[in-house]
Amino acid sequence: MSTKYIISAIAGILALNAHATSLDLRGQYKLGSEKYESRAALGYELESGLGGSVEYVLNNTSKAGEGLDQAHWDNTEFELYYKYKLNNTVTLLPSVIYQNTKDKGDYYKLGFRTNWAFAPSWRLDGRVRYEYKQRETKDFNKNWDNDSTTRTEVWLRKTVSAEVETYYNFRWDRKLADFQYADKSKNYTEHNLGMSYKVNSSFKPYAEFGYLGEAFDKNKNLTDDWRIRVGTVINF
Repeated sequence: MSTKYIISAIAGILALNAHATSLDLRGQYKLGSEKYESRAALGYELESGLGGSVEYVLNNTSKAGEGLDQAHWDNTEFELYYKYKLNNTVTLLPSVIYQNTKDKGDYYKLGFRTNWAFAPSWRLDGRVRYEYKQRETKDFNKNWDNDSTTRTEVWLRKTVSAEVETYYNFRWDRKLADFQYADKSKNYTEHNLGMSYKVNSSFKPYAEFGYLGEAFDKNKNLTDDWRIRVGTVINF
């Protein structure tokens, strides 16, 4: 039995016994590279603080002869974490992640996240993650290597009211071997602004707008890439 099926079975058992369960449905469009994507993520957490998620991603970008309704599986990601509340304002969340992708091989990721409610209605979140790609590919010097990266993120969150929350997110990825991003840099950054609205205890729609740096468009030219995300979280 393959790794992904074993992890799927474990995740399913945990989700059935979860203290809190949520489903995150999201669609996105990148304006520069003209790419569509949709995602469904099932999250769960036990009373002990053990939790996780299963994320399923579809590539909805049409190819020649296809319509906008085309959907191709891109990747599935499984996360397992432990939430430890250090005190009334600080929470620690170590995690392990396995990601199975269509074209890039399998990834194994180790992460650590912390949440700090440093003031009334304000919260600062930080996350660092090491991502190891199992399959070797040729780097820009034509040598075979693992395209592994580090990923660092920061969120500054503001609770505006009982219903509305806003945030700013900064993401920085760095290649650890001789690989490059589209702009020939070893670094990739994002700047995202988002807002959510809590309709009731079950539904919380959200929207996000971000700048992703430079990417290749359909004509293989470098262009500024912007992203629009819309989705909703459903709590059970």
